[in-house]
Amino acid sequence: MPTALYYLHDPFAPEPNKAPRLGSAVVIMADGKILLEHRKDNFHWGIVSGDIHNAESFRHCAIRTAIEETGIHLKNEQLHDLKLFDDPSRIVSFLEGNIYRMISVGFYADLFAIPETVCGDESLELRWVDPMELDRYHIIPTHIEILEEFFRKTGKECKLDMNIFRRS
Repeated sequence: MPTALYYLHDPFAPEPNKAPRLGSAVVIMADGKILLEHRKDNFHWGIVSGDIHNAESFRHCAIRTAIEETGIHLKNEQLHDLKLFDDPSRIVSFLEGNIYRMISVGFYADLFAIPETVCGDESLELRWVDPMELDRYHIIPTHIEILEEFFRKTGKECKLDMNIFRRS
């Protein structure tokens, strides 16, 4: 049973009842493939993301989260700024009743070779995916917009279903 539901531009999304959650998200590409994680919280696919800790920057949050979720040790200079994702319709609702607006700072890393990965505690599986096959994966809506921005900013081609309303 999923413990979290993610919403973006969804008229049926619940209203937040908690302070916003802040975090970082990072698109990791290597050898032309995108790293996706099969998430335990909702059984959908997503990119590396996590909540920020009080004593860290958003950039450090992205580096720490990549290590925790994938075992990949990104260096500061490998991270490129993507965008602040602060649309008020970015919502996560947890089974226990806590509902948050999510604000994420997006980054990307384009690595030369596919590094070894280790699946973290919050993931079921990690998979390197050809961008032309992304439409085969049920990606959480709040990550679709980050992937869309990555492909727009880098000019790389992909096949990604941007119909986020059916993906909540």
